[in-house]
Amino acid sequence: MGENVESPILQYLTALHSELRSLDAGKGATYIPELGRADPSWFGIAIATTDGHVYEVGDTHVPFSIHSISKPFVFGLALEDRGRDCVLDRVNVEPSGDPFNAISVDPATNRPFNPMMNAGALVTTSLVLGPDPDTRLARLLECFRCYAGRDLVVDAAIFASERETGDRNRAIGHLMRSFGMLEGDVDETLDLYFRQCSMLGTSQDLAMMAATLANGGVNPLTGERALSSEHVAHVLSVMSTCGMYDYTGEWVYKVGLPAKSGVSGGVIAILPGQLGIGVFSPPLDERGNSVRGIRVCERLSHDFQLHLLRPQSSSPVVRRSYRGNVARSNRMRGEAADGALEVLGAAVALYELQGDLDFASMERVFRTVTTDLTGTEVVVLDGKRVHSVDETAIRLLSDLAGALDHAARVLLLAQFDVGPSECLSTTPALHFADVDAALEWCEDRLLLPMSESCAPDGSELTDQPLLHGLSPVEAAAVAELVTLQKFAAGEMVFREGDPADALFFLLEGTVSVRLALGDQVRSRRLATLGPGCSFGEMALLDEGARSADLVADEPSVVASLSTTALATLAADHPALISTIYRNLAQDLSRRLRATNAQVRALEQ
Repeated sequence: MGENVESPILQYLTALHSELRSLDAGKGATYIPELGRADPSWFGIAIATTDGHVYEVGDTHVPFSIHSISKPFVFGLALEDRGRDCVLDRVNVEPSGDPFNAISVDPATNRPFNPMMNAGALVTTSLVLGPDPDTRLARLLECFRCYAGRDLVVDAAIFASERETGDRNRAIGHLMRSFGMLEGDVDETLDLYFRQCSMLGTSQDLAMMAATLANGGVNPLTGERALSSEHVAHVLSVMSTCGMYDYTGEWVYKVGLPAKSGVSGGVIAILPGQLGIGVFSPPLDERGNSVRGIRVCERLSHDFQLHLLRPQSSSPVVRRSYRGNVARSNRMRGEAADGALEVLGAAVALYELQGDLDFASMERVFRTVTTDLTGTEVVVLDGKRVHSVDETAIRLLSDLAGALDHAARVLLLAQFDVGPSECLSTTPALHFADVDAALEWCEDRLLLPMSESCAPDGSELTDQPLLHGLSPVEAAAVAELVTLQKFAAGEMVFREGDPADALFFLLEGTVSVRLALGDQVRSRRLATLGPGCSFGEMALLDEGARSADLVADEPSVVASLSTTALATLAADHPALISTIYRNLAQDLSRRLRATNAQVRALEQ
């Protein structure tokens, strides 16, 4: 990430890894001799998002045999090869409550209970198409390559160890054959099954394989389709109900993610549409599941509220992003300030967010914002279209504010009107009622070092842009007819519906043009004007009614020129009125061009 901004996700995983690595419960599998040689201290955690980003800590590149984690992927391949009806004729999809190597079948149909148990997995392996064993193995390897994004190889020593100690699986295979569930030669199927279990992967591979399922069957990095979207739902369904064997019920209750474990110590879990988790730690509990792997997933689900039955957001969280030189606040400034902000405004990065902010969506926001901070001084998050903000998102917003502060940047939150407001207000970020107010703050900050050169000089009537080009005689004529008025902060200069009977020049203070909303209680700022700005130009064009309110934001001094005075000037000094109209046309043209450029940029 740019500017040494470390992700809070990575910080969290690092702390979790450090905490759980001291957990010494469980022991490695020994019924397969090669597995008994694994170092019990190995421990890797990886998370892969559906846009291909990987967070990893610990021993994430240590290869190990994936064993039963292969089962859901081979089940998916069997569905692709034979179709759902054919597969379900031979293997059920019901949880059994039995251990993974139980010798049991549905007494009514003689089908194995599900494809996550050894009995069902042997059946699905037998359904993989191919004219000979080598072709079927090649198809399995190609299947796993698509999921992992790289080639996985079969470990010869583990395969030999599996083969040598696989008598129970041989018995299961022959039983399935006797029931008419297993096709082809039993020994050939067993060899293929032992090889799929002996494929070497890493926890990073597992995370990417899980992310491929989370991404609808498409590998997030390579873009290759590993499984049709139709069958992704079938695979995830069986993983949800059967993936953790006789621990599945408690797993769904505590973690709530489709998952699969393997006796070598691997665990995968999937949050559909968002991410995949891969954990490796050899010590197993009494059910054959990785002790640390289970604990990692429990913590991730709890701490980041990943439970699948909790409502999730599926739309892209960043609706649009742009820079402050593209979209400006409604504060009207002088030409010098406008010119400066056309360059300086690029230091403000704005992100329009939408939907629900939770762990996965805020992870995407954090990464989007911090990937490249070059040239950025202020980050503005627009929460106008955010529906909800959960506690995890609030924590990550605080982390983002802290990370930006560490990188000498500032985070602004604009119009975040949802979520636990008492918690949201504690985030170390500046809060604004809307994006317009946030942008004005940014512009003031950017112009501060050059405030003298950019400050509009409007304290004298002749400094008003609308009066530029007047002769001394014409300027004196205007000065003789204007009326000076003072307004206190909050006082109305005019109201919507008042007659447009005067043109105003602001000499001191600031005023805002505000449009009342439907409830007549709230209003929206259309523009804020400072010294050197004119307003009420409708008096020059027609004598209709005012279309908005004009309110003094602070003690202000204005010079007003009534329509009667304008008529007098037009009669006595025709060229004067022509000059004012020319200046007005040029000002309106400048504003229109700026508005067009902003709309065009925001629509790209």
